[in-house]
Amino acid sequence: MHVTELGGVNMVCGRVIFGVVACSAMFSSAASAQEARTMDFTAQAMVEHQSNVARSSEAAAQLRGIARADTIFTPSLAIDVLLPVGRQAAFLQGSVGYSFYEKNDQLNRERIDLSGGVRGRAGPCTAELHGGYARGVSQVLDANLEANVENIRETELLGVNLTCSRQTGFGLVGSVSQEWGNNDLALYKTNDYERTSYQIGVTYARPTFGTATIFGSRESSEYPNRIVGGGYDVDALGLSYQRQLGARIEGLVSFSYSRIQQSGPFAADDAETTTYSGNLSYRANNRLRFRGEFDRSVNPSSAIGGGYDLNTSYRLSADYDLGSRIRLGLAGGQSKGEARGGLPLPGNLTESTINSAVATARYMQSERLSFLLSIGRDERTANAPQFEYTDNRIGLSADVRF
Repeated sequence: MHVTELGGVNMVCGRVIFGVVACSAMFSSAASAQEARTMDFTAQAMVEHQSNVARSSEAAAQLRGIARADTIFTPSLAIDVLLPVGRQAAFLQGSVGYSFYEKNDQLNRERIDLSGGVRGRAGPCTAELHGGYARGVSQVLDANLEANVENIRETELLGVNLTCSRQTGFGLVGSVSQEWGNNDLALYKTNDYERTSYQIGVTYARPTFGTATIFGSRESSEYPNRIVGGGYDVDALGLSYQRQLGARIEGLVSFSYSRIQQSGPFAADDAETTTYSGNLSYRANNRLRFRGEFDRSVNPSSAIGGGYDLNTSYRLSADYDLGSRIRLGLAGGQSKGEARGGLPLPGNLTESTINSAVATARYMQSERLSFLLSIGRDERTANAPQFEYTDNRIGLSADVRF
């Protein structure tokens, strides 16, 4: 339940199909400059009240033994470490926390999201070895809604990025990554997956033009715990572009044409789609900032026996500094999910749309101590009424940097 201040959310590097190339371009620019040593730790204590922690109807929540309205206390530690040593550097980012529910103690769970690695430079080339680990609650969406505990999903990632480019001219980028997703609930073990991604691209950069990358990629995903097997492959060809216009505007966009081939006895026909990602930041003045983000990607299925998911999301946010101590924020977004292929089970969640809005106010007592008040609302519509819900929430957190 960690709240990120509005306007400060970054797109995730390594996003399937296009993210590795896009992040390689950004990483190349950053690596060309002298990196500064960073040792930032932030301890956070957050109390949040939600009107619907079950994220379901009242009847469905009762079947699962969950009280919908609950108050959650989450202590956490955020880490941002960068240790340069000559032309090499080691880094670690992320957060570790634990959520305690006042009424639904069966939902008490750890929240872990960490990524780190090492990188080094030799001439115009930069190599990076990185890994990631995430562990937390993944809401159970089975047809009968009878599970009275939440599923714990664990994700591990290991990858290598290679960039050979200069500030002006052509360059090459490439990456290889392996990802493992595991679930602890027996019903969801068939959704454990292994995903391997390969990507290679050609970049062109000029200070007055920005950086453009043409890339190709292949992703192979398998579900090893399914008796009948199954998985899917995604082949993509795309273009990404990054540019900074002065000190006020910066953007990164990526589009690709993707072909999806599914395997297994319940495989759907081959499909073709467009995937994309992007973010645009605009600083109107020293007080007011805007940010927009969008993303469409193919991911392993979240439904029992599913083939794959096609997820699309949009987000707009703004923040305003009211003096030197108070920052106000406002954001809204929409997230759509579509389940494709797989076992046709009745009552499964196959289509859903979540509309979200949140307002925040941060008070900075000092450089080390700040407080954040957040008020938000989520509404989901779905193909089956038992999956539709509305959730109102209000939270207060204290952050201490050291």
